[in-house]
Formats: sequence, C-alpha cells, structure tokens
Amino acid sequence: MITMFNVDNKKTIALLANSSFKANRLRNLFAVVAIILTSVLFTSLFTIVSSLIVCMEESTMRQVGDSAHGGFKYLSNEEYEILKNHPSIKDISYSVPFAFAQNKELLKRPSEIRYTSGEENAKEMFCMPEVGRLPEKDNEIATDTLVLKRLGIDAKLGQEITLEYSIKEQKYTEKFKLVGFWQGDVLSPASTIWLNRSYVEQKLKGYVPEHENDPIGTINASLNFSNSFNIEKKLQKIILDSGFTLDEIAYGVNWAYVGNKGFSDIISIIAILGVISIIIFCGYLMISNVFEISIANDIKYYGLIKTIGTTPKQIHKIIRKQALKLCIIGIPSGIFAGYLIGILITPLILKTFNTNVIKIYVNWIVFVLSTLFSIFTILISIAKASKIASKISPIEAIRTTDRINTKQKFKNSGKINLFTLANANLSRNKKKTILITISLSLGLIILNGSFSFANSFDMDKYLSNMIGSDFAVGDVSNFNVYVHYYNQDTLNSEFFDKLSKQNNIKDVNNIYFAETNLETSKYFDFDKILKQLSEEYGKDSPQFNKATQAENSETLPTHVYGLDSGIFDRLFLIKGEIDTQKLSTGKYIIASPVYKESNTPFCEIGDNIQIKGKNGEINTYEVLAIAQIPNHSSIKHSHPPLTPDFYLPTDVFLSDIEEKAPMLSTINMKNENIQDIENFLNDYCDNIDPNMAYNSKKSLTKEYETTKYTYQTVGIIISLIVGFIGIMNFINTIITSIITRKREFAMLQSVGMTSKQVTIILILESSIYILLTFITVLTIGSAVCYFLISSLVSNALYMKMYFTVIPSLIALPLLLFIAISVTLIYQKNVYKNSIVERLRETD
Repeated sequence: MITMFNVDNKKTIALLANSSFKANRLRNLFAVVAIILTSVLFTSLFTIVSSLIVCMEESTMRQVGDSAHGGFKYLSNEEYEILKNHPSIKDISYSVPFAFAQNKELLKRPSEIRYTSGEENAKEMFCMPEVGRLPEKDNEIATDTLVLKRLGIDAKLGQEITLEYSIKEQKYTEKFKLVGFWQGDVLSPASTIWLNRSYVEQKLKGYVPEHENDPIGTINASLNFSNSFNIEKKLQKIILDSGFTLDEIAYGVNWAYVGNKGFSDIISIIAILGVISIIIFCGYLMISNVFEISIANDIKYYGLIKTIGTTPKQIHKIIRKQALKLCIIGIPSGIFAGYLIGILITPLILKTFNTNVIKIYVNWIVFVLSTLFSIFTILISIAKASKIASKISPIEAIRTTDRINTKQKFKNSGKINLFTLANANLSRNKKKTILITISLSLGLIILNGSFSFANSFDMDKYLSNMIGSDFAVGDVSNFNVYVHYYNQDTLNSEFFDKLSKQNNIKDVNNIYFAETNLETSKYFDFDKILKQLSEEYGKDSPQFNKATQAENSETLPTHVYGLDSGIFDRLFLIKGEIDTQKLSTGKYIIASPVYKESNTPFCEIGDNIQIKGKNGEINTYEVLAIAQIPNHSSIKHSHPPLTPDFYLPTDVFLSDIEEKAPMLSTINMKNENIQDIENFLNDYCDNIDPNMAYNSKKSLTKEYETTKYTYQTVGIIISLIVGFIGIMNFINTIITSIITRKREFAMLQSVGMTSKQVTIILILESSIYILLTFITVLTIGSAVCYFLISSLVSNALYMKMYFTVIPSLIALPLLLFIAISVTLIYQKNVYKNSIVERLRETD
C-alpha cells in the first residue's frame, strides 16, 4: 500500500508545475493561442456593447435634452422644496421656462428662453457655455452657436443680441450682452437661451398660468439617483413619500438609460448572454481539448508523482498553476488585440443604429470583465483534465499506453481496410469527435448566417419604405429621428420658384401637417377597438395595453395631413375606397388604423369626425376609408399612448384647417438623368437653407449597400475568429493524435502496413472530421440558422427570406487543404525513429 505524505510542499508543487510547463511547449503554444482568441472575443464584445450603450444613451439624451435620470415638471417653489429633500436623491437641479424666442431669424430653429439653477443643471441639459459663463446680470445672455448663426452674429463674447419674445399678449424686444456660448447640437429639437434669474422673475411677476400644464414660470427639476435602475418606481416613491399623489406631480423618466426600456432591454440582455455563452463554449472546446490531450500524454508523469506522495488536491494545484501561467501570457495579448478589433467594428455597428454619436468607450471595467470571463473560461476548461489526472491510480498510470480500442467492431464487413481503421480511431472517443465537429461547425454556421441575413435585405422593399419617389425634400427634422417636426415653414415659395425652373421634373407632390386634439369618448368606440385588438394581438400585448391607456384619456393628440393627389395613390388601403372626387368636395376624410399594418381602425366608415380649423371653426367630415400613410411620408413623432391620423386633400386642408407651407415635398423625374436636380437640392440645402434636407433613391441605395456591407463585415470577422478557434482545435487534435500514436503505428507497420498506408489513414481521419463538420452545417446548422433568420426577417419591413450555404461550401476546399497539409507535415514525426525504437516506447 502506498502512503501519501502530507507535508508543507508549496515550493515542490511550484517546481513540479514549472517543470511540467517547460516540458509541454507544444501544448503551451496551442493553449496560449486558445486563450488569446478567447480574450479577443470577450474584449471585442464588451468594447462594442459598452460603446453602443454609451453612444445610444448620449444620442438619446441629446434628443431628450437632459442627461439626468428623471425629472419633475410644472412644480411650484413649495413643491420643489418638499421633493428635493428626499433621501434617495443623489443630486437635483432645475431650470424655469420663460418664453420662446420670436425673432424671425429663429422661426426655423425653436429656441427656449430659460433661467437655470446653476452650472450642474446647464451641464445636464448640454447647455453649459464652453466659452464664457452663464448670465449673472439682467442684461446678459448665453446661447448656442446655432442661434448665433441664425441671428447673423459672430460667436464672440461681448456681442449685442436683440431678443424678441411674448408673455401672453405682451410683446418685448430687449437687448442683451453675450457672456457665454457653446456648440449647437442638431440632435436637439430646440436651442436654449439662458437669461439671468432676477430678470426672468421680474418679468413674470404677477403671471397667471393659462392652463394646468402651462410650463411658463414653473420649475423643471432634473435629478439623479445612485444608479439608473427602476427610475420610474423611484420617482413615484419620492412623490408618494413626500405626501403627494401621482396625479399631482408630473414626472418623466429619461428613456435614454439602458434598463428602463422593459421588454427590449430583456431581449438585449438575453442576446448578450447568448453571445457570451457561445464565446465560453468555443474557448472551452479548445482549451479543454488541449489540456485533456496533454494529460493523456503525460499520464505516466502524473502516475509517477503520485507514487511519491502527491495528493489529488496537489495535482489540481499543479495543473491550475500551469493554466494561470498561460493566462498571464495569453490574456494581455488577447485583450489588446480584442480592443483593436472592437475599435474597428464599433463604428460600423453604430452606423446601423442611426445614431449621430459615434465614440469608442474606454473603461477599465471592459478590461476587467474580459479578464475575469477569460479566466473563468480557462478554469472550467481545465476542470475535467485536472479531474482525470487526479483520479488515475499510480499503477494504472504507469501501465497506460496508447492502444487501439480492441472492443471496436466492424459491423458492415469482416474486412478491415484503411477507411475502417481511420473511422475506428475517431470512434474511440466519440465525445471528443463530436466536440471537434461542433467547434469547426460554429464558425461556418455563423458565416452562413451573416451572409444570409445581409442578403435578406430587399432593395425594392427598402426603397419603397424609405422613399416613395425619386426625391423627398423638407425640413431637416423629417430625416432625423432624433429631431421632431414642429410646423416649421421650411418649404417656402422661394424654394418652389427655384424648383420650377429645373428641367426633367415629372411631378411634385406636397404633404401638409397639423396637430389637434379629439375627445376620446366622443369619436372613438374603445369597446370595439379593444375587442378587435385582443383578437389581432392578444390581451397581454403592448398594443392592447396602450389602447387601454388611451381609453382612459380625455383627449387624444391627433395628426391631420393634407395630401396632394399623388400621395393618395401611395396610401395603404385597409377598408373602403379612396375616391378623390368625393374627398375634393370637403365633406369626407380618411382615417388611420390604430397601428401601422393593423386591421383595427380608430373609427368606422360612415362615422362623423369634427376637427377644429381656422379661427376655431369646427369642420365636420364623414369617414370615407381606412388607410395608412407610408412611413417615409409621415411625421416622425407620435404622442403616447396613441395618435390617430386623418387625411384630407391639400385644397381642403389649406381652406379648412391651416394655411401653411408643406411639411414635405416629393419629386419624381421623367427619366434616370437626375444628377442636375441632385446638384440643385444639394446646393440649396447646404448653402441657401441649411435647415432643409433631402433624400434620394441614389443616396438610399448607397445607405442600403453600406448596411448590407456592415452586417457582412461584422459576420465575417466573428466567423473568422470563431472558425479560427475551431481550426486550431482541429489542428491540435491531429498533431497530438499523430505524436501520441507512434507506438500504434509502429505495431501496424510491424505486421506489414507501409508508411504510405499510415499516412493515408491519417488523411482519412482528418477528412472524416471535415465531412462530419459539413454534414452538421448542412443539416442541424442550416435548420437552426434558417429558423433564426426567418424569425428576424418576419418582423422587418424591408427584408425577405434569403438563405444560403454557399460560404461554407467555398470554405470546404480550404478546410480540406488545412487537414491534409497538417497531416503531411506532422506525420514525418512518426518516422523519425525506427519501428523497433517506437515499439519500445512503453513504460
């Protein structure tokens, strides 16, 4: 019986670990490569995700106009003083709306006049002067460069600014001295003009609000918590704890913060966890295989050190020390390479999210997470190998040789040929064969998926959804999802005069827009609406829940469009008939469904709708049809919970509702010679009126190709990294198999097999791996890939199902070349020693 001596042997364990480490150079090479690749994947993933979160948050914050977690609106001084003392508030600041600038130069750039509680509030609103300071005297002003540019004033301190505004019916024209300015942000729907507090309070002395939610003179508080989770619940708790009801205090959540978007955030988290799991699995396959083969090769060594008293726990430590040493070598290199890859990929991905903020987020947390996940992957990867080494008995270890599985049976024939011998070797360890096959398959499946998804973009659907004509021109807010259209009269007579002089124009169709309110109970039968929505979407759906909220609203903000005849032809008809002659009489109107691509209408054909028009007059229309305006021709904002749309002919809209400039104008050309009009629009929008912008089929086609290219590029990079892990795992298996089976091949040669036949067996073994991989990719892999892509495409407006396995078929010759080349290179190791010498390599 062997006695194990438990002594203080830290130095001995370290010495054994170090000697084993130095003796396994080939294993170390493959392990370091595997660790580097695993770290690359983790670092690039965390870099991309963190940058994406930060950029999307900042872009949305700029749209919201505030970086605080949330806020309270329409507060009195007394309410603010009570709410601000709640212990859960980390910091709080405020601003007070005063008026809107009415200078004619600023009609196209809404500019809010306010005063602020201080620098913290100005910073949170992205309105802190970068040059100069905030106003301190009654005659001082601070604003952004967009306002200064429109007023024709140079961005220099000390400039005199004339500001026009109204308080109720009283108009004021005052002169101020510029004491601060900052770079204007086109993402923001409005500019901010800061005045001094004493000036504003003096002007508002005795001011009586016009209605309940009149913001003038009230406090807009911005506050932050210790973290951004459950912001809405925290705001509600502050209100209730302070002795108010939720109806008394208006509050809002800054929806820029990740973690406050409900279901979409859950989907994002699941997706990220899924990617992390795939990376861990890929890393596990390779690292685990490297160490398992190493343990099998060194089993005698572990048996020998057991005979001198090494315990299973100490063997665990020896293997763990070697793994951690490999971590020190591989992880830093992997993190550096992964960060570089993240820097390259992040801008491509951000462009597909329609964000104007593109930054690479550098934070120590990214590197810490990458390190921790890499170490975790490595530790779980060596667990099985460590367990095998620690459990083997000394006698069994010493007697162990690399032998053929004598229990293997050849069922199909009594003949043993080169193929059956190659297949027998793969069958010895079916689990390893399966893992290698999966490892190789993952990269090819991702490659097929990325190409299939990128090619699922349908150019015709994309263009019909994004633009229904050769050109669409209007205020810049029509083409930027982060800026809303607020009835700017951008398309004025000057533009149309110049447009009429252009050649080759087939037709021009205009779209007009106005907002109003309709009484919910008077015009909308929500019993019927909710019943239909429950059948169409289900009672637990977001669509049904929003409709329930709308039912409890007194009024619904409503959008009214005026459409030229060419736009009516583009409406998606759901019910009824679009009869332009009836519509032109001014007695009929077209209503929208509750949701786009929904069959549930806000109101039925034949219902009467009353809409307030010019001078407060009430106009009555009968609903003629239910239809939906295309997304490219509609306004880019809505009002919670629901916003009904109604459509009138242009003449009726201008005579009944409002006399104004078009919101959007669409232009079709007679032929494909469109460069002249492209040059005209480009010059007009850049040099004559920078508030205008346009889209063209040509520019959108380029955008389409860019999006498609982005998905392909990202997919190729990911599949190359994952595929490289699989190939390295495969190469490691082939090499180790050749090296550890020297004695087996010597036995075969001793009974008459030639060196050429041994080489053929090794090539066949490698080829069978490739064959199994392609069977997996073309069957299970294709089924999974097809299901995932069809799920994504089914919910996309401009995609159609496209699936291909061509990329993996193209990769087949490359993998076969690698398999055969590696085998031919390393099989020379088999013949370095004579058959007799190889047969003696036993104990």
